[in-house]
Amino acid sequence: MRSKWGLLLAAAALAVAAAGAASTPRVAGIDRRGFAAMLASHKGRPVVVNMWATWCDPCREEFPDLVKLHRELGGRGLRVIAISMDMASALEGAVIPFLDAQGASFPAYIRDASAENDEDFINAVDKEWSGSLPATFVYDREGRLVKRIIGPTSFVQLKAAVTPLLQAAPR
Repeated sequence: MRSKWGLLLAAAALAVAAAGAASTPRVAGIDRRGFAAMLASHKGRPVVVNMWATWCDPCREEFPDLVKLHRELGGRGLRVIAISMDMASALEGAVIPFLDAQGASFPAYIRDASAENDEDFINAVDKEWSGSLPATFVYDREGRLVKRIIGPTSFVQLKAAVTPLLQAAPR
């Protein structure tokens, strides 16, 4: 009987672990070349890219609005992407736990600082961006930057920025 209960408990523990792993977004490293490739891979769909960090209070405060945006408009073709500007050493201890706690199910990346300096990455994203956080960039279906929001934003602002892009017919 003991081994039967032991097997049941082990199976339950594996099921819980698997469920937790399935909800954890995969967080990949990204550099300037990867950023360009990532944008190109979403051509044909509007994209919201949010630059954030776990140590940035305004970033943490606005993140639930990104999750809500994804939940409400992801089914209509919107892609929401989060890029953490944290150091790679924060991935397991801060970035992934934060994404899990937020229920983020959209693609997430962490800036690969070993590949280049910060300025190269920042300029690849937007030459007019100073690198301050949070920063949100909205791209149309052709991959063109149509709106930049430097500083905190809200669900209302984000929805207003992307709704016209969702209504535009794909080319």
